[in-house]
Amino acid sequence: MTIGSRKLPVSTTMLAGLGGLTLALTAVYGACANEGDDDPDVISGCTLESCMSSCLAGGLPGGHCEGDLCLCDPPLPDADGDADGDGDAEDLPDETPDRTDVREDVVVDVEVADGETTDGEPPDGETTDGDVVEVVEDFVGPEDVGPRCTELAAAWTFNSGASGWTHEAVLAPPSGSFDPWELGTPTTGPEACHGSAATNLCWATGLDAAYPSCQRGALRSPTRNLAPCASSSYTVDLVFWHWYDFAAAAGSLDGALVELSGDDGATWTAIAPAGGWDGAIDMDSGCDGTLYTDGRDGFLRTSGRWVQETIRVPLELRTEESAFRFVFGSDSATQAAGWFVDDVALVVR
Repeated sequence: MTIGSRKLPVSTTMLAGLGGLTLALTAVYGACANEGDDDPDVISGCTLESCMSSCLAGGLPGGHCEGDLCLCDPPLPDADGDADGDGDAEDLPDETPDRTDVREDVVVDVEVADGETTDGEPPDGETTDGDVVEVVEDFVGPEDVGPRCTELAAAWTFNSGASGWTHEAVLAPPSGSFDPWELGTPTTGPEACHGSAATNLCWATGLDAAYPSCQRGALRSPTRNLAPCASSSYTVDLVFWHWYDFAAAAGSLDGALVELSGDDGATWTAIAPAGGWDGAIDMDSGCDGTLYTDGRDGFLRTSGRWVQETIRVPLELRTEESAFRFVFGSDSATQAAGWFVDDVALVVR
């Protein structure tokens, strides 16, 4: 957080803060001390509870009663966390519950009474009564060590290549070719990838012709660490553009779906887009082996144009091993132009 438009060195701000602490301590002890008491650390009418409360409120580690006097304990050695005595704010102890001493940069500003900020030391090396001094430290808890959720947004245009994406057949017979995915510029289907880049590449189940029969190919993303986003405070969306044209006939509906994984692909879960699936994929029995997409909800028939889809990534799948994949399937009947995928992104809010 920044107050004003210019920043004051940490050491100067800490001196100003210590001046404010002295005033605060004087107020605490003055409220509790006897008239004429020359020792600001001695408070009369002592009970252990009131003594401890007064001393802790004054920033001291505690206190004890001697008769009707409260004697505050002196600051512990190095209690300000500044072992080298340089007054740097990053050396202060972390008093935030359940957090570690991992810190980020400290931003310190001083706003003086006339609304202006000063750089370096305040005028004449001291602050005025109207000064407002604020020290802001961004403490980072154990759950935030490493990348933050908002830093995990990613986008893939594929115009420079596969960018770590892979593809393979799913539950395919031991012999044969069942993975149709390829990267390039299509001359069939939409006849162009999404967007208008000079070099514009996208993934397709067939760049130059209709997809083959009995296909069961999956296009998979690189594994991503989404663990910092495993909180309801964040939303993570998988957003992508696609164009599709799947063969459709009675008892023969080719189609495709999107799956997410939280265990690096050991298991997969189909997640519907915001607008829902088109319906149930229904394949004939003319292919060998298992057709992975058969009987499952997915995209059917034709989109007619490039369409943007959004899939919300559930909390339980935001892990250190998150991944997602686009799974296509065709049966032995007629074929069509296929599935074209481009401009994929992880959007974090």
